[in-house]
Amino acid sequence: MKNLIDLRKKLKDKKDEMRALITTAQTEKRGFNDEEESKFAAMEEEARSLEDEIKLEERAQQLAMGGAGTKRSVEDSQHEDEFRNLGEFIAAYREDPHDPRLKEYRELAAGTKASGGVFVPPKFSAQLFEITPEQAVVRPRAVVIPADDVAPDASITFPALDQGAGSNMYGGVEVTWIGEGDEKPETNTKFKDLTLTPHEVAAHIVITDKLLRNAPAVNTIVTRLFRGAIAAAEDDAFLYGNGVGKPSGAVVSAATVTVPRETANQIKYADIVAMLAKAKLGGSLVWAASQSILPQLLTMKDDAGNLIFQPNIADKMTGTLLGYPIRFTENAPVLGTVGDLVLADLGYYLIKDGSGIFIQASEHPLFRQNKTIIKAFWNVDGKPWVSGPFTLKNGYQVSPFIKLGAPTV
Repeated sequence: MKNLIDLRKKLKDKKDEMRALITTAQTEKRGFNDEEESKFAAMEEEARSLEDEIKLEERAQQLAMGGAGTKRSVEDSQHEDEFRNLGEFIAAYREDPHDPRLKEYRELAAGTKASGGVFVPPKFSAQLFEITPEQAVVRPRAVVIPADDVAPDASITFPALDQGAGSNMYGGVEVTWIGEGDEKPETNTKFKDLTLTPHEVAAHIVITDKLLRNAPAVNTIVTRLFRGAIAAAEDDAFLYGNGVGKPSGAVVSAATVTVPRETANQIKYADIVAMLAKAKLGGSLVWAASQSILPQLLTMKDDAGNLIFQPNIADKMTGTLLGYPIRFTENAPVLGTVGDLVLADLGYYLIKDGSGIFIQASEHPLFRQNKTIIKAFWNVDGKPWVSGPFTLKNGYQVSPFIKLGAPTV
């Protein structure tokens, strides 16, 4: 007979290794890279093999006891504490909020003073935030500060470059060549305080109780829908938020430069060139556009008669515009509205993650319809890192955030 305690310890250690990989990816708000994916798959295979070995050994020991072990001991049942996916986690919480397997996650939620609900295990919440540059514009390109382990929702203050006066390309930093033996001059760096305070944001979905009993289906549907909703909601707030109970948007900030378009309700090649001319070059610029501009963009030509935008049609209408990637976002205003085309270096945008994700599931409002409301909520804030446009040494003004505006009257 094999030692079940040793086997279970090996399984626990393997799962701890897997969880550590997931936690690393979640903290950095990204998916696995190729090396991590391969490593995780290998560990997952080892874990499955150990689980199978444990099950066989349990059956062997039960048979050795004369079949009396058809019911598992309390000790054995305590080891079945892992949820296979988010759907199973939600179903368990909906069916029995006091399921002993949820104890750890209820305590984590209570520790962050969350408004109810249960903390989603990192391996599942990472799936909801596993947003690629194709799915979201801002988060994959911004500077993301992960939640603090002790006080995840506490405000945090950063130095922001002050473009308010003088030579402000680098916040007033002055560089002086120093001769041998000369005193080092003091710099006149200008900084402002920038405070980020994670705000609570919630997403809801209604599913039938029949579907809820199918954990794999719930996992597929809920993960996909929540992930899309999170990406869209965050992009909207990070780009256009007014800062009242939500993030402050990059393209509505004081740092944004608005370039007037030549003709109302149109986007012309000259408009795009003018926008690029006002952008702070040297970073990671990306275009964010309304899908409604496509008819004009796809037929737009430069002065030599060449099409300026030739997307990779085989890859979901992605491509580059004047050398920089373009993403079409559902949150952008329609053609002819200020901001229907934006050019931004989102490395100048800060995101502060707070606690979450948390899940609540309640049947009470829709009890008679045999439906359940699932609520996912988390905490986040975001603000531009700069307070105004940059003025170059020669007096020319540029910005990391450029939007197309109305024509000059």
